[in-house]
Order: sequence, then C-alpha cells, then structure tokens
Amino acid sequence: MLIRNMYWRGFRSTGFFRSYFVLGILTLSAVFFLYSNWVTNRLEKEISQFSTMLATFAARLPEIADKETSDAARKIMDNMEFPFIIVDSANQPKAARGIGNGLREKIIAGTLTTEDRDSITKLIKEMDKRHNPIPMTLVEQDRKIIGYIYYDQTDWAISQGSSLVITDISEEPIFWQNISGAEEGLKRPEVTQARLKSFIEKSKSKRFSTTIQFNPASQWGYFHYGNTGLIHEMKWWMPLAQLSMVVIFLIVGLVGYQKMKHDEQQAIWVGLAKETAHQLGTPISSLMGWLDILQDHTKDSKELNSICNDMQSDLDRLKDITSRFGEIGSIPKRVLVDISDIIHRAVDYFQRRLPNRQKHVEIIESYQNVPKVAVNENLLQWVIENLIRNSLDAIDKETGRIQIKTEFDVKKKDVLIIYKDNGKGITRKNRKRVFMPGYSTKKHGWGLGLAIVKRIIEGYHDGRIRLAESGADGTTFIIKLPASI
Repeated sequence: MLIRNMYWRGFRSTGFFRSYFVLGILTLSAVFFLYSNWVTNRLEKEISQFSTMLATFAARLPEIADKETSDAARKIMDNMEFPFIIVDSANQPKAARGIGNGLREKIIAGTLTTEDRDSITKLIKEMDKRHNPIPMTLVEQDRKIIGYIYYDQTDWAISQGSSLVITDISEEPIFWQNISGAEEGLKRPEVTQARLKSFIEKSKSKRFSTTIQFNPASQWGYFHYGNTGLIHEMKWWMPLAQLSMVVIFLIVGLVGYQKMKHDEQQAIWVGLAKETAHQLGTPISSLMGWLDILQDHTKDSKELNSICNDMQSDLDRLKDITSRFGEIGSIPKRVLVDISDIIHRAVDYFQRRLPNRQKHVEIIESYQNVPKVAVNENLLQWVIENLIRNSLDAIDKETGRIQIKTEFDVKKKDVLIIYKDNGKGITRKNRKRVFMPGYSTKKHGWGLGLAIVKRIIEGYHDGRIRLAESGADGTTFIIKLPASI
C-alpha cells in the first residue's frame, strides 16, 4: 500500500510539474507577445509619421518644375516599399504601388474588372483609416523636355545684353545672342559652330543651364497611402514566429522530460525486478535441497510422494517466476513458437486452481491456425497469467467467463490475441491509466500487472496492446504481435 501511494504521489508531482512548466511557458509567451506588440505599436506611430512625410513628398512630385529632378525623385520612390493609390477627382485609379494581386499592372493597362475596383475601394478605405488622403496635382501625361538654355552669369535674365545659347533636345544651337560680338539672330556664318560649342561647354562646366520643357494640362486628385510592409511583419509575423519557437521549445522540453522520467522509472523497475530475482534465488535453492532429502526418505509412501511431486511443481513454478524477473531489463531470447500452445499452458495452470475459488469461472479457448511468432515463452505466459489474475479479481458475478482466442490479420501480418472477460469493467475516466504503474482498483493492489503486460508486449516483442472496450458486460484487450512469415 505504501509503495502504491508513493507511485501515485510521484505521478501527481509529475503532473503538477508538467502543468507548472506549461503554464509558466505560456505566461511568459503571453507577456513577451504583449511587450512585442507594445513595441511595434510605438514603432508604428513613428513609421506612420515617416510615411506621412514620404506620402507628402510623393504627392508633390508632379508639381516639381524641373523634369530631371522629378524623375530622380520618382526613382527614389520606386525603390521604396511604400503602398499607395492615386485617384483622380472622379475617384478613378490612376497609379498605385505595393497593393498586390497585379492591380498596379491592371491600372496601368486599363484592364480593371468590377472585382478589381471593389478590391481597390476596400484598400483605399483601409488606408484612409490610418492616414488622411493628400490632395495632389495629377499630370495627364509625362512632361517633356524640348530644349536647353545655356548662359554665362549666375544672376541671369533674358535681355538684350545677355549672352545665351538656346539648343534643341540634341544640343544643336538654334538661337543665340552676344556670342563673341555677334549681337543676335538666327544662325549666321560669322558665328562658327566651334565657338557656340565652346560657349555651351563652358556653361556646362559652371552649371549655367536650364531646361526648356512642356508641361501638359493637369487636374486635382488624391494620394491614398498606407504604412510600409515592415510594420505588418513586425506586428503579426514576428510575434507569431517567436510564439512558434516557444511552442517548439515547449514540446521538445516536455518530450525530453517525459523521456527522462520514463528512463528513470524503467531503471527503478529493472533494479527492483533483478533484486527480487536475486532474493528469491537463495530460498528456492534451499527448498530444492530440502525437497531432495524428503524424496529420499519418502520413497515407500505414495501419499508423501504425491505431496513431494506437488512441491516440486511449485518449486519449478517459483524458478520460472524468478527467471521472469531476471529477464527484466535485458534483451530476452525469443524463438519461433506457436503462441496457441503457450497460451494453453498458461490457461491450464489456472484451470487446475479455479475449482478452489468461491465463484465459478470458465475459461474458453479458441485458437485458429496462425503463423508462428518470435517470442519469449516465459514472458508471454506471464502476460496471459496477469490478464487472467486481473479478470478473476474483476469478475463479480456468480458465473464468470473468460474468452481467449487467436486470429491472423492478413493485411497487417499480425497475430492477434483477443482476450475478453465478463467482469465489472473499467470506468471511462480510468481507461487511459490502466497501463500506468501504480494504478489499481484493489485495496492492497500494487498496480503493476497491466504495466508489466504492456512492457513485455511492446518493449520486448515489438507488439501492441490496447483496451478495445470496457463496460458493464466486461472488458476486451487486443494484443498484436508481428508474425514471422
């Protein structure tokens, strides 16, 4: 009883530690998630301010007078991950960036469908929740540079005394004045091309030039914009990634802890089993010696000879039990056998003892022609005996019935041992605990019977055992052992 209570205290402590560990990790994860969210919210405000400045700059691009400057600014904008949608005064999309689903390309190509327009409308509403749209000037088409003016003074203005050269887009002079004494006019022979080129090069070196460009008609529009994609990633994906890492760590930690706990329990179990076998060995050897002496002195008495034979059988039984405990923790020797014979011998042992019990219990055997299985005969008999003992304790009816049969699963190539009794069954809340060491419904039970069964079947024979069903009509266990075909 003391050992059984120690078992359960150990399992309760393990459960408490596991719950404490899980709840601790989840609490820390929640705190970390909230802190990350707080940091990203602060960062979102700062990036929101930056996005507003960037949006204002982008909205003012069409108003930049110099085309080269506006083109350079537009290249900077194109390299930024910055979502925006530009619409005209009629709320028709004119340009966009960073809105996904190929909508930007459809806006440029003018192939937007009704669904696309609905999607753009939803995006604009989401953007406007965070930022107010910025009014802007829309240029119907790109501005075009049509020529250049080159001059020779910093404070330059067009007048009769100014020196200047006007060229076309290919920098061919088309008008000049005051170039080395030539007062004015259209291109004349006395002003050589070389002299004009020289004036242009000098103006270029001093950066005394400006563009002549055509600015088409424009109209009012609106610039709708959102935050950069980094905010979305930091606000949601980063905490989720961190939480996933914590969960993975938690799972690995729990699996490792369970493995360590399992190994520790197995080590205690193996040590207990081997010590039990060692302790039993000495008195058994002594009893065998005394039995030999008794047999020498009772050769003429049939009654005493019968008693000695029964004592010999019990001693052989004790030797088998000792051998079973000695094999715990080591690799048992397995041979190909017909498991029906092994089961029958275990049943026969109990059959001869059933009449001595107060209640009548019948054991019904049904064996099919199944393939041989590589098993340790001694340990497999132990499995059947433990199952029968549990059934005998669970049967609360005047007439008990235990059914044992074997079958062969052709698809999975498993030999099945189907064991069923008509005992009082196992309650639903305890069904997951029946194979745990220390679990017992008996007042003075150790709770090791089914735990030993599970270890022998799954640990030593690469098989499986499961509780198939249990209720008021009884309990059914199914054992699967790999067949040797």
